Amino acid sequence: MAKQFVFFGRSSSLLLMIFYKLLLAAIQVLAGAMCLVIAFFVKHPAIIEAINSIPDKDRLDMVVQWIVERLTVWQVEYSIMINVGLILIALGLFSVIVAAGLWFKSSKIRLLALAVFGSLALYSLYQLAVNFSTLQAIVLAVDIYIIYYFWKIFYDGLGINKTI
Repeated sequence: MAKQFVFFGRSSSLLLMIFYKLLLAAIQVLAGAMCLVIAFFVKHPAIIEAINSIPDKDRLDMVVQWIVERLTVWQVEYSIMINVGLILIALGLFSVIVAAGLWFKSSKIRLLALAVFGSLALYSLYQLAVNFSTLQAIVLAVDIYIIYYFWKIFYDGLGINKTI
């Protein structure tokens, strides 16, 4: 039998799940912050003229100008961008809470994660049935694996699934 890697009393698979949740949290918070910045540009379109009046534009100025021009072409609403940004930040904070719950082996957090990932998997299954794509199939497979992992950890943590 192969020896399992353990770090601070956590298995390698648990550490990978914690790392995954923290990485996902960072991405979600950054995306939410970007949506809030976009909402700022939507709310204050006069910044476009200020950016256009800069004589020596660097690459960041050109990227900001391109983003603001795209937002005006797409006619993005301020309230929608604020709500999307806040939801993404909330999901990122939830991912941090799940990662902390995994680290401290909290059964309440595992149940909450099972409920959330179960609902996400059902939504992914619905999206897959409506409009099939390979990426959506991969996302559904990852969601199902995460549900299996949380289910296995939950029952192993309670001592229900112990084998001799």
